[in-house]
Amino acid sequence: MESLEGLGVGSLKVPPLVGGGFPVAMLQLCSVYYVGALAVHSLIPRFASPVTPVAPGARKAKPESSRRTKRQQILRESLLSIGPIAVKAAVFCAVEKIHGLGLGLLYDGALGFGTSLPAQAILVACTVLLLDALHDTWFYFTHLLMHRNRWLYLNVHYLHHQSRDPTPFSGYSLHVVEALIVFFDEVIVCFLFPMHVNLHRLYHLYTTLIHIGGHASYELHPLVPSLEQLLWIVFHGDRVAKGLNTVLYHNMHHQFPNKNFSLYFTHWDRLCETMKWAYPDEIQRIKKEQSGKFGEGKGRRRKHRYYFALIACMTATLGLSLLAYLLAYNVFLRVA
Repeated sequence: MESLEGLGVGSLKVPPLVGGGFPVAMLQLCSVYYVGALAVHSLIPRFASPVTPVAPGARKAKPESSRRTKRQQILRESLLSIGPIAVKAAVFCAVEKIHGLGLGLLYDGALGFGTSLPAQAILVACTVLLLDALHDTWFYFTHLLMHRNRWLYLNVHYLHHQSRDPTPFSGYSLHVVEALIVFFDEVIVCFLFPMHVNLHRLYHLYTTLIHIGGHASYELHPLVPSLEQLLWIVFHGDRVAKGLNTVLYHNMHHQFPNKNFSLYFTHWDRLCETMKWAYPDEIQRIKKEQSGKFGEGKGRRRKHRYYFALIACMTATLGLSLLAYLLAYNVFLRVA
């Protein structure tokens, strides 16, 4: 295992990405989830102000009793998330086992699709887009099932909807049975198309951040951290994409539980007529409120500073998650 002594980081050792079993997978997920949720809850609102709340009544000053209730909610969600994180770590282990037995279509070694960097970047981008489409489809229909099936809703999915006003810690505040259902697609994709085993792990660690961001109490648009949103920004700027999700979109699901079931895209909600009709007007209202905070005259400069701060906070979140994993591995799991 490579040491970081040459980089001036003492005797720290680089932990593995894949192949470390359940303890390593659990450390990876805890580092990403809890650091990510804390950053989205505290870091971004502090340094990327002004953020625009999406929850009803969030703009009003909260009494101390309400703030105390919110802290209790965050503690409850943090504890409830441990079970689903353990389930996802077990899924990671199952994927390692599948790959180790030579089953499925995962591979290691060279990334494939030529040796040039542009070719490999295209391969990674296409794989991520395909994974997003599959993940969104799985999430939509299993999510819909947990609402349509009365037993599943009353005995399983109800736990997530205890967070009517979600926080970033609501992301994995799930029943363990729901976690098994939601994360099972991470096994299914191993048999659908070739994918590098490291990309499989990195992608499904990153989806943890997507679930966290989707439960933020403020709107991240246009910087919703998905590849589809990045491509949209390149060609259309900060306009709202009709087919892509926002923080508001999922927040409205918590307010109206029979609407807005999707994760990345909106097409399944549109096709199955489960989209909340008020969403298009509401997201435009929030965008108008967001623009109003930048003011006239120097508004463009303020907006660019806000976007820069938001990107910096998101980058810092990734860095802090990686640092947390590095330190936790060396403290708890390192074998000299």
